[in-house]
Amino acid sequence: MDMKLTEEQSQLQEAVRRFMDDNCGMDFVREMEASEFGFSRTMWKEMADLGWLGLDLPDQWGGLELGVVNLAILMKELGRHICPTPMLSTAVIAGEAIARAGSDEQRSQYLPQIADGEIVIAFAMQEFNRKFHPGAIKFEARASGDGHVLSGTKMFVEYAGAADQLLVVARTSQTAPSTNGLTMFLVDADSDGIESIRTPTMARDHHYEVRFDGVQVPKERILGPLDDAWANLEPTLHKAAIAFAAFTNGASFELHEQSTEFAKNRVQFGRPIGQMQSVQGNLAQLIMEILGSDMLTLFTAYHMDQGRPVRGYVAKAKAFSAETVARTMDIGSQIFGGMGYMEEQDSTLYLRRGKQYELMLGGTDYWYEIAAAEVIDTDDPVLFT
Repeated sequence: MDMKLTEEQSQLQEAVRRFMDDNCGMDFVREMEASEFGFSRTMWKEMADLGWLGLDLPDQWGGLELGVVNLAILMKELGRHICPTPMLSTAVIAGEAIARAGSDEQRSQYLPQIADGEIVIAFAMQEFNRKFHPGAIKFEARASGDGHVLSGTKMFVEYAGAADQLLVVARTSQTAPSTNGLTMFLVDADSDGIESIRTPTMARDHHYEVRFDGVQVPKERILGPLDDAWANLEPTLHKAAIAFAAFTNGASFELHEQSTEFAKNRVQFGRPIGQMQSVQGNLAQLIMEILGSDMLTLFTAYHMDQGRPVRGYVAKAKAFSAETVARTMDIGSQIFGGMGYMEEQDSTLYLRRGKQYELMLGGTDYWYEIAAAEVIDTDDPVLFT
């Protein structure tokens, strides 16, 4: 595999970086933290006009169908600026789920709206449980008349306060911890019986607790087969994990660059602190981890585009990037000394997100279990060359 970007990929990278440099500075990120919905609808529409929201959606329904590698390139540049946007939940998770599992009517209705930036979809899967595994889902969707009634609570639903639709994963049969018996629903966010409560986080982004009290959902809002959501949801989450790994890799690269520049110019005891062995060692260790995580993410994205089995590699890339971003945000901020923890310092914006980025889309324990299963339980582990 040639890891060098093609001319078109380099142009995409440069275009996204220029746009982010011009429109998503750290003052903008702070402004969005304090805003009502956590992102700019003006920027959302501009991203749609540039084709980013439909980058990997099928061209039949308004997308560009450019593949996961291009998606990873885009997400890495967004991550450099810790860009507040519902792209992951809307364009990646919901878009992929609808493209995979939706009926032609659902695809023709929702995918063009996603690509055009006309809709925001929040992903409601996790509950009051530290486990990301789908077997932990207890949220109930009970058959009633010509549809289902949803009752229960979903946690960590990003951008639910601004969402037009909620992609809800519910249990329609079987019991936890089975991965069978799960069904996906597209639910109007303003339906009677839905209450969204913003939950404060250290990152100050916009996560919500969403409560469902007897919410009526008609059968045409079922996404994919009844009781068998995992068959489509698992590959959807694999793509989302790679997209988010690329995002966090970008954030790691950016803070490492800022920390390195500071170490070159900050003088203590008559010399730049970058000449101190401990600082050099930390910066060297971090960049090796960041580059390794970036290469593994792009490697996995490439083979995903080729249609090859990548379950184990997704797990490795997601776990590696999660640990890397947490370490980079912690150690990178330390290089700034005490000022690295001051609210006015840009590094603090990255520091506050480090642990949350590590845990999003499943903590490392979830992905380690998959990676271990691929190695231990498989006679012939997939190793690409």
